[in-house]
Amino acid sequence: MAFELYEFILFVYCLMSFVPSLYGSSFGRFVASLVNPLLNLIRRVIPTTIGFLDFSPIIAIILIQLLQKVIFLII
Repeated sequence: MAFELYEFILFVYCLMSFVPSLYGSSFGRFVASLVNPLLNLIRRVIPTTIGFLDFSPIIAIILIQLLQKVIFLII
């Protein structure tokens, strides 16, 4: 359930890009503080920006789903 919650938070972060003023709100700063550590790590390892498009949230969701499957296979 924690993985799904984090995926939802990533989705909300992506939706906030359509209304950039939301990043300045307290809610936007809270969501960004939860998501940015993982996204910054991905951005350092893999170049994910092509023009104005940033694919790091998509890569993060894929990695979270892979990690979730590995953990459930081990358990």
